[in-house]
Amino acid sequence: MKVTKVKKEGNKVTFNVSGIDTGMINAFRRVIISKIPTMAIEEIVFFTNTSILNDENLGHRFGMIPLTTDIETYELSEECSCKGEGCGRCTCTLGLDIQGPSTIYSGDLISSDDRVKPVFPTMPLVKLQPKHHVKLEAKAKLGFGADHIKWQPGLCSFELLDNGSYDVFVESYGPLQVDSLVKKAFEVVDESILTLEKALK
Repeated sequence: MKVTKVKKEGNKVTFNVSGIDTGMINAFRRVIISKIPTMAIEEIVFFTNTSILNDENLGHRFGMIPLTTDIETYELSEECSCKGEGCGRCTCTLGLDIQGPSTIYSGDLISSDDRVKPVFPTMPLVKLQPKHHVKLEAKAKLGFGADHIKWQPGLCSFELLDNGSYDVFVESYGPLQVDSLVKKAFEVVDESILTLEKALK
């Protein structure tokens, strides 16, 4: 495999890859969108919510906020020693307590870990009128895009060229830097191939 013409702009990268077939590059694309773990809000406890949105609708908005992710520190809850109960090794807690008149933005979430916070702090979630009050505690956990789009770290596409190589485009939504996302995707593809080879033997 040979990678050339690498061009990075912000959280987007393009490159040309040769020496692999369509199945391999498509596996890379699928890993990008569904097999790289990222953090997202999975549980929310509302202590107070007198906004115009009910708990379910407001909770859905919070759940779709992209969060920065440290995949070297956090573990999947099902693999954690706490057995999914929600300890500091698999869960990050974020709190919010806002009274109107005000607009709640994603950046109003206060994280217990500075490595896990909203990628885009100015995302508006709900406008509070006078006397409206929202107080909540959210728990963010690692998950995969294959289970829910809120865990999808980015997107990937490719084009087959006449010379048999592929032009590849990858964009990160922000949970991981795009270079880290590409590196992790290649690692996951390699691990999957090794696992399959062992199973066949």
